[in-house]
Amino acid sequence: MCKRKKKNDSYKKYDMDSIIEKSYDIDTNDSDEIIKFYTENRLYFDNFEIITDIETIEEIVYIKQKYTEAIERKAHYCDAIIILKHIFILLEKLKDKSLKYESDYERALFYEGVVLGRQEKYSESNERFKKLIVIDPQNERYKNWYLTNKEWIFKKKFGFLEYVLLFVMAITLLFGKKIFGKNLFYVDLPVFIIFLCWLFYTFIYRKIVEYRVKSNKKDNDKSNA
Repeated sequence: MCKRKKKNDSYKKYDMDSIIEKSYDIDTNDSDEIIKFYTENRLYFDNFEIITDIETIEEIVYIKQKYTEAIERKAHYCDAIIILKHIFILLEKLKDKSLKYESDYERALFYEGVVLGRQEKYSESNERFKKLIVIDPQNERYKNWYLTNKEWIFKKKFGFLEYVLLFVMAITLLFGKKIFGKNLFYVDLPVFIIFLCWLFYTFIYRKIVEYRVKSNKKDNDKSNA
């Protein structure tokens, strides 16, 4: 279970300015570097509620976003979800006050959808991608993620049915003549059609799903490079 870490009351507002200054000297696209920097200053970044200065909030959102991207690449999904919640709280403070709000909101929404997808919460992930498609209907990455999630949702629902179909096919093959006698043909035909559908799903549809997932992961990694 993802648990929010307890906050430390020793947070000092004036220290944040010096930390922001230090962030300019690190490579925020280097996963290890941004993780190390954020971890060393977590006390300040995770105690952000009293910050009201718009520019400072923008900087904190940027650092948290880069940290989220880094830990997503390392599959630290629980921590990523917590940081994304921080980002959305901060974004509420930027709403109607910052030119960066819309792009920051869209990026946070994208990564929330990505992380939920990685956690196999496909329906929740698609709630985010529906919003993103409304924001940018031509964005192929958003559409691909949405379709991939739909496919995984279908796959999870089909999983139980798959075992039922295999059981029916086995019973028909082994005991079909005894059970159905002369009417076996009327059972064999639909079972054969079901078998073809299962074969298509197993060897073709699953490969399509796997290809989409790998493609989305590759595109996501490229965007972070």
